[in-house]
Amino acid sequence: MDVITSKLEKTIALEERYQLATYKKMPIVAERGEGVWIYTSDGEKYLDLYGGHAVAGTGHSHPHVVAAIQAQAEKLLFYSNLVYSAARARAAEQLVSVAPPELTKAFFCNSGTEANENAMRMARMATGRQNVITFSGGFHGRTADSISATFLGKYREIGKPNVPGHIEAEFGNIESARALADENVAAIMLEPIQSMAGVRMRVRITIRRSANSAMSAASF
Repeated sequence: MDVITSKLEKTIALEERYQLATYKKMPIVAERGEGVWIYTSDGEKYLDLYGGHAVAGTGHSHPHVVAAIQAQAEKLLFYSNLVYSAARARAAEQLVSVAPPELTKAFFCNSGTEANENAMRMARMATGRQNVITFSGGFHGRTADSISATFLGKYREIGKPNVPGHIEAEFGNIESARALADENVAAIMLEPIQSMAGVRMRVRITIRRSANSAMSAASF
């Protein structure tokens, strides 16, 4: 146990010393994953409901994904967009094939914040309008336009000076967005399951008071 503990402590100490902190982290070291499970350096097993920023939708270490990555890495790990790529062409084709009919092109991004930046830019270019409505509690990224679209306490503060053209609506209140959606609004951007503000849901609790009584329910 001492060896495992020292490994945990060494990893945490190294990361805290050499990596710029952007999150408050849990005191565990994720060592490997299998399917929906994450295994830590001290042997604990966790059900992963997070999916690694939603990039592990097929589960961790899925054999088909592992084989595809290995096969591509053996041929060519990466090259510039200035040349054509058969793998990239097939990926774009597959994405477009499952997209709505009006979406005929794929744009590959490095991150979610880059995707949001480009989505807002395209909306402004297409409409000739400037404003974007987003919602309280939503998190859209740390680059300039995306963090300015984030109305969530400290994140908006660290993004100052904020990019103009962002308007806040109340999350869960469609009338709030409707009241703000005038002729100057280019787009409405929504994070339906809020990653930073926390998930809000209705919980139904059922209690049986006695063997002969009806079920009593309460909603929160």
